[in-house]
Amino acid sequence: MNDFYDYLDKIGITPNAYHVLWCIANSRRPSLVNPWPESRLLKLSEFIDVNYTITDKGKEVLIGGEAILCNGSTPKRKPKVVIDDLELNVAKYLELFPAGKLPTGKTARVNKNDIMKAFMWFFANYTYSWDTILKATAHYVDTYEKQRFMYMKTSQYFIRKQITGATFESDLANYCEIIINGGYDESGNQILDKVV
Repeated sequence: MNDFYDYLDKIGITPNAYHVLWCIANSRRPSLVNPWPESRLLKLSEFIDVNYTITDKGKEVLIGGEAILCNGSTPKRKPKVVIDDLELNVAKYLELFPAGKLPTGKTARVNKNDIMKAFMWFFANYTYSWDTILKATAHYVDTYEKQRFMYMKTSQYFIRKQITGATFESDLANYCEIIINGGYDESGNQILDKVV
């Protein structure tokens, strides 16, 4: 928890202001904090604009804070890369998944806000480009399409799934490694290395 407070001190924001910023980003009303004085601070720091919309700078603050709270450490890299065309790329990402339900009964495409939060976590922990992410996702969906989507994860769980306690796994990161290491042939739609 000390890391989180050090992080807030470093960027010049109070815990209450961080809470209000999080509420704005998640379309929630702060119930335990008076949002007006904190909103003034957030506007002065350019974390929100005059219309109370979160700015890219504000998104970076949230990503950094979430990385510390979820992982217990500071982010591995600057989260600005996450912000670049986030909504556009999330829409492209979701289009790769089937529109209906999976055999498990869950919808393959999770709502956009949950996917954006999952990607904030993903980019705080991994450094893959959007191009690699979209290729890896296409490979994942193609693989499961051949099996009629049996045992396929939802679009959110593919990015991040909680295992135990505060431990998460990312199949997306594993598929990104396949793409980066040249272990996937797009034309043949196959993994190149044989596993014995």
